[in-house]
Amino acid sequence: MTLTHKDYLKIAFPFIVSTVTQPLLGAVDTAVIGKLGFAEMIGGVAIGTVIMNTMYWLFGFFRVSTTGQSAIALGKGDHQEQANSLFRPFILALAVGCMFILLQSLIWSGAQWVIEPEALVAENAKVYFDILIFGAPFVLLNYTIIGWLMGQAKAKETLYTQVFGNVLNIVLDVVFVMYFDMGVAGVAYASLIAQVTTFAIGMTLVMRTCQFSVFDALKKSNIGQKDLKVIMSSNVDLLLRTVCILIFFNMMARIGSQLGADTLATNAILMQVTFLISYMFDGVANASSVFAGKAVGQKSPQLLDRVIKLNTQWTTGFIIALTVFTFVFHYQIVLLFTSIPELIEMYSGLSLWLLVFPLVAGYGLTFYGIFTGTGTTRPVRNSSFITLVVFLVVQHLAVNLWGNHGLWLAFTLFYVGRFVFLYPSIGQVKEKCEA
Repeated sequence: MTLTHKDYLKIAFPFIVSTVTQPLLGAVDTAVIGKLGFAEMIGGVAIGTVIMNTMYWLFGFFRVSTTGQSAIALGKGDHQEQANSLFRPFILALAVGCMFILLQSLIWSGAQWVIEPEALVAENAKVYFDILIFGAPFVLLNYTIIGWLMGQAKAKETLYTQVFGNVLNIVLDVVFVMYFDMGVAGVAYASLIAQVTTFAIGMTLVMRTCQFSVFDALKKSNIGQKDLKVIMSSNVDLLLRTVCILIFFNMMARIGSQLGADTLATNAILMQVTFLISYMFDGVANASSVFAGKAVGQKSPQLLDRVIKLNTQWTTGFIIALTVFTFVFHYQIVLLFTSIPELIEMYSGLSLWLLVFPLVAGYGLTFYGIFTGTGTTRPVRNSSFITLVVFLVVQHLAVNLWGNHGLWLAFTLFYVGRFVFLYPSIGQVKEKCEA
């Protein structure tokens, strides 16, 4: 049976809606705090978000690898493998989340040393961090739950889980900050409550939709030393890839902080817009990941070729649509985040970088899903490392010459490299279907 555009969209559209709500949270956090009129508060939330995202993205492979393994198990039609693809990363995610709580003092100290924020910015960031650290286990467990549901092509369940939790977060943001005047703490508590709620909803949907007895499968599932070695070795490439991306984002925050609170706040607004655009593409990547994983499970090169073709077509469509949207509404976008004249002026001077972002980022963000869905992770690691080196060299030279524009030039080249250095390895993906 040929994979049609309709089949693809039935999976892609719910993933797009569900994933785009994730950066929307950061955008709402920034917008709500921005309405209070204090740049140090915007900067504090931005720094706090970078710290939390650093922790979570470092172990983001829980979601990515779980999606791939779940999709391959689905393609094989093996119920016990489907159960193992959930329970094994679930246990590891719980352990890592609890470790974050135990090491919170060290994490905060290390973050301060790396980013070096101004005193008022650091004070607000600390409030944010101290509250959200207790959501760490739930966030990582949600990664495994969402990843497993995605891999099982449970698009509606994925949509419901993420959208409900994120909408709750947005509503609580407004209530806690605008009505109860809780400031940065209100934003943090809203996120924490939403994280716990998302976990509860996700587990309920897993129990209701899985095609195996959870308790029977759990009895048969175990993580021996051999299993643990396989799981960890298969994720090392994704972990190293994530480290490269974390260095990239932390360098963006560090250099922006060194250029001043207003620059940091302006960059935070620009970054939130790029996150929204990125997650639109991520929805396409997730759909491609599911079908590519099924192609490997079924050993079907024809299905994989069709996935690659549809991925390219839909990515091109999104690039055109998002570029037009950004061009038409680029000025209105900043008014959603802040009314501070200095920040609006700085944003206007940098908004050209937003116009080129969909084109430079789109293909790399979506083709990545095909690689991870098939477990072809080494090219992902290698391309990420090369791209990071390019970014570090360019920002070192360009910031001295052009200030914040130089930083955004390096940012743009980083996203160009994520496709340029990855796509030449597409042949390794195709080999997975022929083995």
